[in-house]
Amino acid sequence: MGKPDTATREYINDSYVFADVFNYFIYGGRKVVNPLNLEKLDASTLLTVFGKNGDEETIQRYRDALKIAALMVDDEAAYIVLGIEAQTRVDYGMPIRTFLYDALQYDSQARELKAAHKNAGDKHSEDEFVSGLYKEDRILPVITVVVHFGAKPWDGATRLSDLYNCSHKELMAFAPDYKMNLIDPAGMTDEDFDKFSTSLGKVLKFMKLSNSRKEMKKLMETDAAYKKIDRNAARVLRECANISLDIDSNQEVVDVCKAWKEEREDAERNGVILGTIDTWREVGISETEIRKKIMAKYNLTEEEATELMLKRSA
Repeated sequence: MGKPDTATREYINDSYVFADVFNYFIYGGRKVVNPLNLEKLDASTLLTVFGKNGDEETIQRYRDALKIAALMVDDEAAYIVLGIEAQTRVDYGMPIRTFLYDALQYDSQARELKAAHKNAGDKHSEDEFVSGLYKEDRILPVITVVVHFGAKPWDGATRLSDLYNCSHKELMAFAPDYKMNLIDPAGMTDEDFDKFSTSLGKVLKFMKLSNSRKEMKKLMETDAAYKKIDRNAARVLRECANISLDIDSNQEVVDVCKAWKEEREDAERNGVILGTIDTWREVGISETEIRKKIMAKYNLTEEEATELMLKRSA
């Protein structure tokens, strides 16, 4: 697993961020899912498949974040399984992946019910004995949301039917479909970002604007919240938006505005140095002399000067 995947997975597993995802997506920002009423579930699932020769093969699938939530709906307690998949890149088969994850979770619940009846020696009808499930048994609904931490718009499928290679309407009316729930910053508005109660809204807004220097400059100069971004959120920005951030393990918050400004200044300074290298090469100054000159003029180490000269030669 790469650094971006690790950073985003750790970030969304925070109970407050996890709850924030569903409070935004389902309830428009209302705080219905309480982070204190979330219980972590095993994110790994075993799948048994059969090969061409009938041999069994066990495949393990891992979810990014999976929790059971206790909600109060119409003064009654409701329990639901919630899952999040964090994507740093567009996965063009994502509806299949999330469909499989949800189906495996339902299967896992059914297996638990069957095992409980068997262990308890419950009385059963003939049909209940064969299926393992009893007529009164019920499973918890599963809702999965995909959170895209990429800058470019999600241009992949969002429904299982988007991937079907068939245009026959009468046939497709009977083919099962599955809708993927997606949070994609590229399609969100400022009003959407403001509905989050954790740093997630700031992270997603940063990702949306990260490819626009003009918009990023405006954001860093006007939104003071980025001066105090929590450490895990800052790790996501560092790994997914390629911004240089020095994050101390003892730091609770990170000044992203300062880091972004310094990175831009370094880029502009390097641009000036590269232009100077070009000018001195044109007038015939030797490579050794150019290295000495830019080291003295711009206070560079020999390693830094060599790196810039090689970059200009590439």
